[in-house]
Amino acid sequence: MATRTCSLTIRAFDNADIATLRASGAFPDSAIIRPFDRSVQSDISSVDWVCFPTYPFLLGLRYPFPKFMMQFFRTTGLCFAQTMPMVWRVVIVLNQRKNLHFPDLCIEYIPIAYRLRSHGTSSKPLILKATKNKDEWQRKFFFVKRNSIFEGTNNLVEWLTTGRV
Repeated sequence: MATRTCSLTIRAFDNADIATLRASGAFPDSAIIRPFDRSVQSDISSVDWVCFPTYPFLLGLRYPFPKFMMQFFRTTGLCFAQTMPMVWRVVIVLNQRKNLHFPDLCIEYIPIAYRLRSHGTSSKPLILKATKNKDEWQRKFFFVKRNSIFEGTNNLVEWLTTGRV
């Protein structure tokens, strides 16, 4: 099965980008997608809408994300939109490795070998060359109506603001 990638050019996520996203197959046709709105921040809490960053879809992901990746979000308590591009790349590679070589790998095992780094830490990364984040990633997001997507009501509502991952 061929994977279609989504080639979005993000200035502000508008209706043309929604059409590109739909054409890529990233969301089901039934998904209700609202474009980027400069008056709304990505950390807004909403029981009606899920905030998605554009970055994982630029990498070719589709929603719902693979089970292993969804376990990552449920285990860490991170919302999709608060996850940096670097973290998306690490989780995608781990998901690929799990599928190819380690079918018993659980997301709960990952902290044993690796912890997400903050500035100034000296821990060695599990995946090399995945540390650079794309510029302006925090402003490139859109909203999808929770009840229009699979498991939408189970996605986290609020950003993780306390503790460390």
